[in-house]
Amino acid sequence: MVTISRAKYGVPITDIFFDHGIQPAAPSAWISFFVQSSAAQPGFVPFKTRIIDLDSSASAIFAGISSNCRYKIQRAEREGFIPVLSGAPSQIDIDAFSDFFDGFARQKSLPLANRAKLSALASANALILASVAEPGGEPLAMHAHVKDSAIGRVRLLYSASHFRGIGDSGLRNRIGRANRLLHWHEIQQLQQQQFKHYDLGGMPIDSSDEAKNAIARFKREFGGRDVVEYNGLKGNNLAGRLLLRCSGRLPC
Repeated sequence: MVTISRAKYGVPITDIFFDHGIQPAAPSAWISFFVQSSAAQPGFVPFKTRIIDLDSSASAIFAGISSNCRYKIQRAEREGFIPVLSGAPSQIDIDAFSDFFDGFARQKSLPLANRAKLSALASANALILASVAEPGGEPLAMHAHVKDSAIGRVRLLYSASHFRGIGDSGLRNRIGRANRLLHWHEIQQLQQQQFKHYDLGGMPIDSSDEAKNAIARFKREFGGRDVVEYNGLKGNNLAGRLLLRCSGRLPC
């Protein structure tokens, strides 16, 4: 279980990741945000994710990847892309990642990176940042992960690609190959570090959203299995309960 403290709009929040059978300590924050809890609680909603088990050999995991994805990974290796993984990122690293992600998010009309959450995760030794770049060039894709060393789980929190290449199909394909190589590099590195599960960070439960389905198809290229867990907010005191009752939810 990973627990961090932060604030949103001045409201103290405790984030609790992966409380699988572990009772978290009574938080002092007004609100607890449960992420991928094993058990449903009142008001919680199902969250489906895709998990790759890392207890097989690297060759067996690679064989479980789709043939098209394997080809793109191997081509990216030949093209010389440089993947890098950092398990102890600095604030400078977090700012660089957030700047990169925010450019991508603005182009895609997505929420910007939650820098306070990333910094809190880093302070808890629960953040991994990764990137892949052209040889001698700038990053083409970046990932941020939550890591729980106690249970051996790493979960993709943010993923961003080089947004300026969106209109060039050749560059877009090149970025796609580099991004696949980055995922494969992460799988290999985390397996070597004795992590047990690589969590791709969410799959759509509603199949009517084609954009989300496209992301789901990409994640399924890497093999693995679907798992359903639960997300939800709980008020820990009167102020927190009233806030949730009045607003319905607090953006997290």
